[in-house]
Amino acid sequence: MNNHSPQTHLHKMQRAILLGFVAVALALAFWSVVRSEAILARDDNPRLVEAALRIQRGQILDRNGTVLAHTVGPADALARTYPFETIGPAVGYYSFRHGTAGIEAGYDAVLRGDEATFTAVINQHLLHAPQIGRDVQLTLDAELQATAEALFGSEQGALVLLEVATGDILAMVSHPGYNPNRLDENFDELVEDETAPLLNRAVQGQYQPGLVLQPFILAAALDADRIQLDGAVLNANRPVPVNGEVKRCQTTPPEDATWADVLRHRCPGPMQDLADRLGLAVLDDIFLRFGFTTLPDLPLNMEMPEQEPLADPLQAGIGQENLTVSPLQVALALAALANDGRLPTPRLVTAVQDENGVMQAQPTTTSAGDAVTSRAARDIRQLLNVDGTLSFAVSALSGPESRNGWYLSLTPAEQPQYAIIVVVEDSEDLEVVQAIGVGLETAVAALNNIP
Repeated sequence: MNNHSPQTHLHKMQRAILLGFVAVALALAFWSVVRSEAILARDDNPRLVEAALRIQRGQILDRNGTVLAHTVGPADALARTYPFETIGPAVGYYSFRHGTAGIEAGYDAVLRGDEATFTAVINQHLLHAPQIGRDVQLTLDAELQATAEALFGSEQGALVLLEVATGDILAMVSHPGYNPNRLDENFDELVEDETAPLLNRAVQGQYQPGLVLQPFILAAALDADRIQLDGAVLNANRPVPVNGEVKRCQTTPPEDATWADVLRHRCPGPMQDLADRLGLAVLDDIFLRFGFTTLPDLPLNMEMPEQEPLADPLQAGIGQENLTVSPLQVALALAALANDGRLPTPRLVTAVQDENGVMQAQPTTTSAGDAVTSRAARDIRQLLNVDGTLSFAVSALSGPESRNGWYLSLTPAEQPQYAIIVVVEDSEDLEVVQAIGVGLETAVAALNNIP
């Protein structure tokens, strides 16, 4: 006899259904409340992807308001476009697939509009309005940037054009470069390219400086009364072994050479003698005061490898030891010689748009400190001024088989306002690097009506 009545079966079914509803409710509560943030944050969340693709990123402008990067197209097919295909590494790139670089990365939150007001956030959620970013204005000059890129041609290396008084970066070149408009289609090739086109050589490149350090070490030695420019130097052109080679003065000095001749003729031997007398602690201090061992403060990827301590003063005195420098660091040090010995702080952003659409000027930077006194800076400037051109060109060893050509310039020579640094990799032909630097000097003079 069956003791289970139809009513009993009905009660069991009701309980099972109720338990099912409870389980579903608990699951919904767990995933919508407890795990909601994790779900929303997933990269493959379609709602996040759709929202990101609809963001109207702000413009990036040069110092004169020229558009360097903007977002164009209908709301369902927005595209980030760069009017200047060779704008250089400072602007960088934005790619939904590959991320950001340059200012596109450093000011990503501003350009995206992530720091929007409460009202804007409500409109986005309730009215499904697209997220609109804010504009960023840079210190770059689009005309000078284009000129610098053209002058560099197919050479490999970097260039920095800096305003002495403010630290404003007017041009920044890194070669080989890339076209940010074609980043997505070329990205895999760019990553695999042995010449590292995605590397910003101007700020991330680490170069052995060689006698690029000479003006700065001599300025510090003058400051400390360790040398006098008219002081006699014995055997200035003596041979100096470096990386299995023998180096002498770049040009032949007089037999009765002075410290002024050591700088004019780029002589390594006396620099070793001086470095030996100064010692490692003093050399470390000199490099610190000129900013060679500190990372410049810029909204760019400025990562650099940790440098080993100096070990050999003789090699450190001629820039062939553990110290490596970026072109930006050299530009700032050179600017100090034109800025009464004060090391400027670099600046790349002049203004940022606020929530009301008004461009708000960013605070000007302050000096990073005194590298040397104005007297020592002036004395070195006078030595570098030859025939009305205040410049310093030198070939630096960079490993056993590699040489880099450097050109350092302050212009105009009478009252320097701009510092120019050019480095051409794997080149001993100083005429090549000088042609780039002189060409940029001419462009700067023409743009600023400098006679």
